[in-house]
Amino acid sequence: MRKIFLACPYGHADKAVVERRFDISNAVAARIVRNGAAVFSQVSMSHPINGQLAGLDKAAIGSLWAPVDALFMAAMDELIVIDEPGWKESAGVAREIDFFKERGRRVSLWSEVESDFPA
Repeated sequence: MRKIFLACPYGHADKAVVERRFDISNAVAARIVRNGAAVFSQVSMSHPINGQLAGLDKAAIGSLWAPVDALFMAAMDELIVIDEPGWKESAGVAREIDFFKERGRRVSLWSEVESDFPA
């Protein structure tokens, strides 16, 4: 069974963009699961919880999630990055790519592997 860590750019000044990224993450994770792979979607998990972290700035929220992300990344065999606009600029996505590459694990863009997971 493929064990996939799903990454997507998340933070944005426009809340509608953040919600769109959450929705896209959920849709992609559902396709992956439907096709028999295990997936951990960081955005799917963290977005609802972030709504309960009022009063914390972006940096504080990021520092809370970094060790959690590391735990799940260590358990997964590969990384798929949802290559929506902003993924190249995302510090979080860059950190996740580096983690997997440093360990010699597969890193793919969703646009490259989407056909592996029929709708």
